[in-house]
Amino acid sequence: MHFLVILAFGKSTIINALFNKEITKEGEISTKNKKGKNTTTDVKIYELDEKTYIADTPGFSSFEITEIESNNLDKYYIDLKDYIENCEFVGCTHIKEQNCGIKTMVAKGKIDNGRYERFCKIYNELKEKEARRW
Repeated sequence: MHFLVILAFGKSTIINALFNKEITKEGEISTKNKKGKNTTTDVKIYELDEKTYIADTPGFSSFEITEIESNNLDKYYIDLKDYIENCEFVGCTHIKEQNCGIKTMVAKGKIDNGRYERFCKIYNELKEKEARRW
């Protein structure tokens, strides 16, 4: 069984687009901060196909990852995949190394800086958990 977890505002909009019909209520965009207003109040699970489900959840600002190791995190970022080969070192963490293909693409604007910062935050959280386990 596979679950697709969408961690951004606009989850209901994306779900409606995937099914090509309105199956969940979409919220309005705030005129004040230009962000979506949370309208989902409970968890609903939608079946995309026999083994794939999507969970529409109320908005939240944090989550916990327990099954990913820090050194594998970059494999879960599809938009980083093409640039990893530009890293000077095999096993580059994309955090502290010089000549990192990912950091170079962030600097060039090819990878969104906010997305990279969230990658770094998650990476550091995973490293901290791993250190506590040892």
